[in-house]
Amino acid sequence: MAIGLFITATDTEVGKTVITAGLALALKKKGFQVKIMKPIQSGHSRDDPDGDGMKLKTWSHLSDPIDEIILYSFSQPVAPSLAADLEGETIDLTHISTIYQQIQKTADFVLIEGAGGLLTPVTRNEMIVDLIKRLKTPILIVARTSLGTVNHTLLTKKVAEQYDLPICGVILNEMEQVRQDPSIPYNQSLIEHFGQMEILGNIPHLPSLTSEKLEKSFLEHVDIEKVIQNIGKMPNA
Repeated sequence: MAIGLFITATDTEVGKTVITAGLALALKKKGFQVKIMKPIQSGHSRDDPDGDGMKLKTWSHLSDPIDEIILYSFSQPVAPSLAADLEGETIDLTHISTIYQQIQKTADFVLIEGAGGLLTPVTRNEMIVDLIKRLKTPILIVARTSLGTVNHTLLTKKVAEQYDLPICGVILNEMEQVRQDPSIPYNQSLIEHFGQMEILGNIPHLPSLTSEKLEKSFLEHVDIEKVIQNIGKMPNA
């Protein structure tokens, strides 16, 4: 039975897809069989090469059909609950959980990429945290490197604690080349100090992203052995 890990973030556009794909490549390099889910995608069709699902499939060198990676896909770039309403559809968290349990039987690790942050609405009455509770997985938090990330990351931790979600660690991701930000050299230590959370990696900005660049950067800047060790310690792993 595969170990599940839910990749969430402090906000949207922080780099969950990059981190999920990079983690998949690094785990595969270590000899593990890896499956990826992006249960809910907004803003793109399933087969759009610019959508998160197709990026995950391409960057991670996955042969799985895109319908097995993305369970719900909506054209409007808005929160999943609103996107579903606009298209007259309903997101069923039980369905997502059932598919996840089936995929668990086929791999060593299942990486699940979320949508937005922990409190992103996915139905009229449920949020991403409710999905994670159903899947019973630990979470990995993806956070920016730049100004504001300390507050956002600590708030994410508070929400995770409120819902009893085990946190295996944080990966900082520099999505864009940030200039003249004096906070960057200090943000990691501030998150570790005030959040009492372990920073498992700090990914520099990767222009012209390719699978090769992503795998190399992950192996250089993320303690993949520590990631595996921390996941194994989680109560729901």
